Amino acid sequence: MSDSAAVARNLWRDWVPRGTREIIIRDVGDPELARKVCMFITGVHDIGKATPVFQSKPLTHAPGMQDLSLQWKPRQAGLRFPDVPITDTNYPTHPIAGQRILESYLTQVRNWSKSVAESYACVVGGHHGQPPTRQALCKSDMDVRMGTAQGYEDWAEVQRQLIEFVAKQCELSDDDFARLSRRCLNIYAESVLEGLVIMADWIASNSDDALFPLVPLNPKSYDEQTWDRMNSVRTRAGLKARQERGWRNLDLSPKWQPIHEQISIGERFASRFDLPAGANPRPVQEQAAHLAETTKDPGIMVIEAPMGEGKTEAALACAEILAERTGRGGVCVALPTMATTDAMFSRCKSWIDRLPQPEGRSEKSTSLRHGKAALNREFMSMATSAEGSATSSVFDEDVLQGSGAQKAVYPEAVVNDWLRGRKKGVLANFLICTIDQVLMAALQMKHVSLRQLALANKVVIIDECHAYDTYMREYLKRTLEWLGGFHNPVILLSATLPASLRRELVDAYIKGYASVLGGSSNHAEQSPQVAPRRFASMEAFADRYSKQRNDKASDSSQPGDRQPLNEEKDPDDLYAYPLITYTSGTTCRTSSVHPSGRAVDIDCRVIDDDLEHLSDLLHERLAEGGCAAVICDTVDRAQQTAAALTNVFGPDQVRLTHSRFIDLDRMDNERELRELLGPDATLANGGRPHRLIVVGTQVLEQSLDIDFDLMVTDIAPVDLLLQRMGRLHRHRRGQGEGDRPAGLRKAFCYLRGIASWNADGPVFPDYIDSVYPPASLLEALAVLCLQTVSAHRLLHLPGDISPLVRTAYDSDAIAQLIPKAWQKRYRLDVRKRAQKDAKEIDKAQVYLMKDSARLLHQSHTLVDLFTGTVDARSEAKARQAVRDTHDSVEVVLLRRCGDEYALLPWIGSDTVPCGAPVPTKTEPENRLAQVVLRCSVNLPDRICHDIDALINELELRASDCVDAWHQSPWLDGCLPLVLEEEKSDSGRRRFVTTVHGYLIGYTRKDGLTCVKADEDEKS
Repeated sequence: MSDSAAVARNLWRDWVPRGTREIIIRDVGDPELARKVCMFITGVHDIGKATPVFQSKPLTHAPGMQDLSLQWKPRQAGLRFPDVPITDTNYPTHPIAGQRILESYLTQVRNWSKSVAESYACVVGGHHGQPPTRQALCKSDMDVRMGTAQGYEDWAEVQRQLIEFVAKQCELSDDDFARLSRRCLNIYAESVLEGLVIMADWIASNSDDALFPLVPLNPKSYDEQTWDRMNSVRTRAGLKARQERGWRNLDLSPKWQPIHEQISIGERFASRFDLPAGANPRPVQEQAAHLAETTKDPGIMVIEAPMGEGKTEAALACAEILAERTGRGGVCVALPTMATTDAMFSRCKSWIDRLPQPEGRSEKSTSLRHGKAALNREFMSMATSAEGSATSSVFDEDVLQGSGAQKAVYPEAVVNDWLRGRKKGVLANFLICTIDQVLMAALQMKHVSLRQLALANKVVIIDECHAYDTYMREYLKRTLEWLGGFHNPVILLSATLPASLRRELVDAYIKGYASVLGGSSNHAEQSPQVAPRRFASMEAFADRYSKQRNDKASDSSQPGDRQPLNEEKDPDDLYAYPLITYTSGTTCRTSSVHPSGRAVDIDCRVIDDDLEHLSDLLHERLAEGGCAAVICDTVDRAQQTAAALTNVFGPDQVRLTHSRFIDLDRMDNERELRELLGPDATLANGGRPHRLIVVGTQVLEQSLDIDFDLMVTDIAPVDLLLQRMGRLHRHRRGQGEGDRPAGLRKAFCYLRGIASWNADGPVFPDYIDSVYPPASLLEALAVLCLQTVSAHRLLHLPGDISPLVRTAYDSDAIAQLIPKAWQKRYRLDVRKRAQKDAKEIDKAQVYLMKDSARLLHQSHTLVDLFTGTVDARSEAKARQAVRDTHDSVEVVLLRRCGDEYALLPWIGSDTVPCGAPVPTKTEPENRLAQVVLRCSVNLPDRICHDIDALINELELRASDCVDAWHQSPWLDGCLPLVLEEEKSDSGRRRFVTTVHGYLIGYTRKDGLTCVKADEDEKS
């Protein structure tokens, strides 16, 4: 108890940032009293162990005492136990018992009301991560197990003495108890406090000799050194020395404290992002930073700006400013996918390394969190350097050369040893993660308060906030509501955000923010609702659309001109773009920003869907060379398209990328694309190929900084089409795009994926229902004015992004643009989409955290916070719960080599030869095991329809190595799928096997293929 209270004191002093402290302070009313409360609740969290039921637990780990229970020690002290031995020692649990004991003390000894007492004691009841239930609390009332029955008064006295021992250590006086009796904790403070108690408990329970070693129970069997350890805790001085040594040896990275610098916005961007000499922040970056510096009570900020406009850098600059202003101790950056998160990790680490830090401190604890973080070599190299010491920091005395000016180098990002692990990693000061790690803060799962504490400490950045489906948006809105209640600064980023979704997200945040201001969120100023737009016809829309665009284009201002920074504008104006929406307290405001001047015109045309037409088109358009993207809506379609194009253009001019490559191949594919098509690759330096066709799926939509001369894309909702077009003429290639082939200096995007055109509109392929709602595709075609097979439209990006997206997602406006011949079918498709969305919303409620604003309004505590719980032992299950992904099976691909298993021929590492054998009877050594793990891939959904039978078949086939792999920390739980090399005269190495009635094939070029075995035989 004393160790836990001491750890809480040190956490409050060194690790908990000011903004998180204020969540508790605003309820308690005084900073010093809040510190004492944190120490006290942490110190008494295990008071439930001072009960007959807990002390009856058998001793399972004490040397020579396996046949005894804990009873002998309290019996020596004269405490009574029931005459009939207690056999079920798990009822009540010690957290539940502890809550009842603390409530009883506060109400009976300190004369608190029951409601106030419960608001503090419920933290004790939930300190094992599971919120207490009213049912469990009622069952624990008045029982010999608790020591509360008649004749067990001595137990109550011991419990009182222990509570007051902790209160004295925390310097909590009678006057303090009286003041607290009038200060009820709200749900936000309870959650944060519970997270701190859990964290302190885990630290103080670490019995390593260097930290908080156990005190012996049976002194007779111990040596002189152990006797000294036992005697050292008998005095306050001894306890204090033990606790200071344990904290010092833990070496936990302290909270990040941004340094206040008197520098301009331009100087901030130059120093943090190493801008070249003479470069200035773009207008949206400058305006966002200006708002972060000047907004009175900053809350949520939504930055809408074109692809490639520097939104990430704007968000990171704002995060540093807002962290300093609001007292946050870190930054979280969340992205949609593992691939985008890995790409962002390097960018964020570079920014973190450039942040100033006080000399001698190591505040930059950093964590990468997603399902495959262990495969990120940069992060794992940081983690490896941390081994052997609790924290590893790199200091470089050299001077960086950037824009010609000397810049200070600060201690780099580090991985703190204690902050590694499935649940603790999110507590690092800097967190780069997939979005599910943030959404889990709204998931009913064990230890959710620890995750909420981690986010409460940080400025939270969510990239691509438009990219989440109906189900995930329920979790995103609930997460934003809780973050609003914590008064966390939040920054959302998007290039193609529908106005209705922006309003929903901002309103969710304001709802939480307003709930702790003493009033209902109903009185908060929410995002304005606007009257529906009315267009008499498609022609009227086009006339208004082109007139506004022309008016904007005729603006006499030049890209380099200085513009007013804060132009208030109707956020639902079609042309308010780039746009920054932000809150000051509960007031929502907007600022329209002038674009940077980078623009591209794209000729968008509809083409036939057959592969022959596609081949002919690419043959014609790439006659003089050029790099083209062909984006498909499914992996199967991408593989078929790539195969057809390879037959025409040859394997050297066609690349395929999608999600069904093993991890190593997928990462190599993306690295190769960045090298060939990134901003630094040119024809002049030999980096950019003369001709290349990249066939891919939606992996090409997000966060890959690559540039194509020409694009062909399957039909998709309009915002996703625009995201894809963001990779078209993304980088400037010479004056007037003169470094591109002559016929491709103007950008072209061809739209395919429409099977045919009927009288009632386009007919989409059968697979489309499983990818996108047909109603959304009809809306995309209508707003783009593409209504026939030969239709074309000239788009002006970024100017057209806002009007297209906002009109397409305005149900009244878009309904007027649907051609009359499509209307009947469109209305049917809209109903189907609405029904599906309603089902997704209902499904999300199963494990969704309760509405925090309503909980606060009802004075609800942590008791009965959950109605159900996701299996906390499996983070994969938690990720699935917030993403609504189907159960899938991940396998590790190996090949059979004689009687042995081996890596695929091209797979290896710096220390593992390509194609190396993989042992089946013994545990693979770590370096080989890491390479094997990087050979993982998910099997397609169609083979996973009977997932239990599939897993049983895979385990049976690999039974000779599964047992050995259980011993490996890398491979435990992995399922190998062993392939046989197929005989072929083509020279292409293909590996195959049949599983569950499907023929599985794998090649380095195509990735994993999967067809019905009988279909393959026919083909």
